Amino acid sequence: MFVLLFCLYVLVCSGCLSSERLEEAQAPQSPAPLTQTAQSPLSASGGPTTPSALGGPSPAPIGGGAKVDTTSPPGTIAQPTTGGAGPSLEVLSNFCAGYHALLDGDWDKAGQYFEKALEGDPQSDRFLKYVIGCYMQVGKKGQALKYIEKLAEISPDDFRIHYTLGDIYQKEERTEEAIKAFDRATRSDVTNIDHTLVADALYRLANLYLQKGEPLKAIPCLKDIFRLNVSVNEGLLSCQLGIAYAEAKDFLNAKERLEAAKALSPSQGQARLYLAMVHEELGELQEAIKEAEAFLDVSPDTWVAYAYLAGLYKKTSRLEDAEFVQGKAINLLFRKIASGSQDQREYLALAQLLIAQQREAEAREVLEGAVKAVEEEKSKDLRLLLANLYYTANYGEAAEKALKDVLRIDPNSHEASNFLGYFYAERGKELGEALKLVEKALQAQPNNGAYIDSLGWIYYKQATEGQGDTRLEQALQKLLEAARESPDPEIFKHIGEVYYSLGQWESADKEWQKAFQNPLKGSKDEQIHLWIQERRKRLDSLKRLEEELQKEEYPSL
Repeated sequence: MFVLLFCLYVLVCSGCLSSERLEEAQAPQSPAPLTQTAQSPLSASGGPTTPSALGGPSPAPIGGGAKVDTTSPPGTIAQPTTGGAGPSLEVLSNFCAGYHALLDGDWDKAGQYFEKALEGDPQSDRFLKYVIGCYMQVGKKGQALKYIEKLAEISPDDFRIHYTLGDIYQKEERTEEAIKAFDRATRSDVTNIDHTLVADALYRLANLYLQKGEPLKAIPCLKDIFRLNVSVNEGLLSCQLGIAYAEAKDFLNAKERLEAAKALSPSQGQARLYLAMVHEELGELQEAIKEAEAFLDVSPDTWVAYAYLAGLYKKTSRLEDAEFVQGKAINLLFRKIASGSQDQREYLALAQLLIAQQREAEAREVLEGAVKAVEEEKSKDLRLLLANLYYTANYGEAAEKALKDVLRIDPNSHEASNFLGYFYAERGKELGEALKLVEKALQAQPNNGAYIDSLGWIYYKQATEGQGDTRLEQALQKLLEAARESPDPEIFKHIGEVYYSLGQWESADKEWQKAFQNPLKGSKDEQIHLWIQERRKRLDSLKRLEEELQKEEYPSL
């Protein structure tokens, strides 16, 4: 005698038979927010965040489960519940065939029969649950998901259904759909729902909002968890709420929450690191240094903290200390990469730290290795930085290839479109294509000063190639607009060049002088300053020549 109990949890119809044909479903785990080492606050011990880990059996998120009574006389079968006159003979026949296939352990065949039964009664949640359970058991998640979505449509206020759907979407990295599902779950009737499960849904939703860059939506979710009567690690939850406030640039509330997190969980390092960042934003640099150093006392292998602390030391003119901790970050990253890291963030960070130490050749080597080690679809940022290094080293062909590779991987990369368009403009080639690339970039970010500068520079290049004085005027207007959006030495250089071409030498010199008013941000700015200095020397020579000619009563140039 078989006794079949469907306990629909996450995968809807997973459960167990007395013959052990079914495996017990596992409850979903909450994601680690923001950092790989972060814990969920829903478990006071910091362990798995499933309801069962918090005490008691794992509940079934979807419905109460479907029961088949096998104690009936031979030849009879539990019938699905349908309204009205009852199911047709064909529906019953398919259900019966599916049931027997299920008892024989043929899940795929059972699912097909239940699916046929569902065609005769498409609104039957019982049929839907059977179909979903069978298809999930044989790994046909795509087919199962289609029916879970259908179940969500006919049960719009069932918390368990939307919770399960959100869990599946989150695991498949379908962020927008996961947000909608968890949001719908938390707005459902949760009167008879374990509050631990509700808290888990709120926590997941908050993390998804943070990942999406919407902290103002995450904050009320996290605050609602405090209002639920569930056991939580208040230190971790306060830390997460403080992080959300910090991301929302509400630094006073962030400071309050992170201080509370530090008091509740003194060993919680993440709170200290974020608290350091908040202190920095509030101009409290010494407090920021103190918290960052305290974090490193308990987490000495965290390269990102060393890199951050180096920046704080530089701001307080502790340059030797900055160089020392920056070296520690570099050494840690080199060790990670040597051990076979495929994390593009680590390669990027190492390259940027090397660039900060003017070790551009080493940075190029790191990035060249990175594009081979990291999956191509995740290598876009690596290739962009590599293109920039090639560009500054005057490796034109390599820079062009790297940018084309980025656009092949992501045709909508506005950064690569602008960079390649500007690259073409600088070299005075393919100006038509350059214009298309930069205009595409401006569609994504119409107020980006660098992109507007690129457009103005293309107009200037077109004018110098004989495409009319109107282009020169257009170039000047675009470059002036770019300077308003982003006062950058390179933009002032370009404006001066246009004025110079128009014979307005005083205006040209005035714009070039502006390039020296802001502090240098790197070797690129240094090169611009050198170029402008040479240009101004040439301009001074021309002015002196003009004065001499005027003295001799020659026509003014």
